Amino acid sequence: MAIDIEARILCSTNTPVDEALTRFTEALGTYIRGIETVEVIHSLDRVAAGAVFARRNSPLYDSATMDGVAVISSHTHGAGESSPLILLQDEDYVPIETGDPVKPPFDAVIMAEDIQQKEYGTIIIRSMADVWQNVRSAGEDIVQREMILPGSHKIRPIDIGAMLSGGITHITVFERPSVAIIPTGSEMVEPDEAMTKPGGIIESNSRMLEALVTQHGGLPFRFAPVPDDYSGIKEFLADVTNRFDMVLVIAGAGAGRDDFTFDIIRELGEVVVRGVAMKPGKPVILATVNEKPVLGVPGYPVSAYLVFENFAAPVLASMSGLSQTESLIVKARLTKRIVSSLKYREYVRVKVERAGEQLVASPLARGAGAAMSLVRADGFCIIEQDSEGVEAGSEVRVVLCRGLSDLDQNDIMSYA
Repeated sequence: MAIDIEARILCSTNTPVDEALTRFTEALGTYIRGIETVEVIHSLDRVAAGAVFARRNSPLYDSATMDGVAVISSHTHGAGESSPLILLQDEDYVPIETGDPVKPPFDAVIMAEDIQQKEYGTIIIRSMADVWQNVRSAGEDIVQREMILPGSHKIRPIDIGAMLSGGITHITVFERPSVAIIPTGSEMVEPDEAMTKPGGIIESNSRMLEALVTQHGGLPFRFAPVPDDYSGIKEFLADVTNRFDMVLVIAGAGAGRDDFTFDIIRELGEVVVRGVAMKPGKPVILATVNEKPVLGVPGYPVSAYLVFENFAAPVLASMSGLSQTESLIVKARLTKRIVSSLKYREYVRVKVERAGEQLVASPLARGAGAAMSLVRADGFCIIEQDSEGVEAGSEVRVVLCRGLSDLDQNDIMSYA
């Protein structure tokens, strides 16, 4: 098929980032989430489809919080250092261990360290016991029918323990949206093929996106690289948009002779935005095919990461039933001047370190292909569109990379 390169370039825009996301989400409409029931022990990071209510009390019964003896509190009245009291087993007390039931008529526990064994079946105490002393009441932690988790809650390890304690063994969760990840390019090879196919480029972006999809609540399905063949890519894309909830097409979004993604998506569906005023990441395609979100993701790793975080992550959060997590931000002094273009919102990777009583941010390599700049980065200094940059020594806001920052938690809280 003949490709009109000039016409394709004219279709490219420089849409501001926030406007692009708004237009994209509005074009998608409402996503109907499916639900499924899973075992609580396998529910980590799933999203509760509705509120979860306890089926039983926790603890199930009044129980001892100490090793010692369970006593009838009224039988201990008058005991003191100068007036020790003798108690008889079964009549005034029974031996008990931590977690054992405290049954009537016993209503308090005296710890082992505060009793003196006189002889078998007899103890001496030197202080009175208050009612429910060292006793954990039934339902003290969780009361039957109490709400343990709200709906749309992402399940954490501690939530699993609480649900099990409340008698919940199965939970209804939203199905994870399925995401097809399609790397394209005849030059792309799998990592283990690099030595046998000279001149090939190792395909790694799809694996990064696969992990990002998992982190954001989706179920990724990564495919092997698809060669640069218009009909082949079109057929492949038409198939996956029928079978998956979201599609990420890697590379082919530019204006080169073998960049087919834009033309294919336009044939199959609707291109909402092509080209966003961000750097790295400008040649992104935001589209819908079969009412599914389809993103044309740039081939450079930093661009791919930023496109995912800015456009795929919010949509995926909505599809997963999650609230979008707010980014952590710290304030730091810039060590070097940053010059930026007025045309783009630029995401400058920075390393953040403590210098005396403040944090300093050092700019890292700015190329879209500099994957190691992401590995080394603690966050991004975002230079907004229409700004020419920031002078050295200026205080800047650094948006911390989710899961990437090595900053100490105290630094994050102190300099936010």
